[in-house]
Amino acid sequence: MSLIDIFKKKTASSNIYDTLTQKQKLAAMNLMVVFGGSCSGTEYELDKINHIMASEGQLMGISGNEMRAGASLFNGMEGMVNSLIGANRDALKKLFWAYYCIIAVGKSEQAVNVLLGVYNKWGISEHECIHILESRTGRKLSDL
Repeated sequence: MSLIDIFKKKTASSNIYDTLTQKQKLAAMNLMVVFGGSCSGTEYELDKINHIMASEGQLMGISGNEMRAGASLFNGMEGMVNSLIGANRDALKKLFWAYYCIIAVGKSEQAVNVLLGVYNKWGISEHECIHILESRTGRKLSDL
């Protein structure tokens, strides 16, 4: 190693999903399928959900085929949730927005409650989830 190499800045990845293991990424993507199941199944809803999933999958480097094949790694939703316990908090917070957008397409209040329960299990409070929504939308939820 040369003296120049010592002083070169190390560039950290700007993709927060790089902090997740491959198994955690597969769990995260398969949870999107679970939350997508809360929609009524109209073509419009499915197109929106597929777009969200494709965008997040691309950021994670997970293809649709990998995601489907990875579903067998988990014992249902509980296995997916447990795989993400202890994952990077910033990655989980980024995922919250994707999950919420999927649920919002289907307009399922029950799914929102499930999502909040999942995040509580991951150590992220309802208050923090509200803060994520408010910072992403630029609006206070109390104003709605």
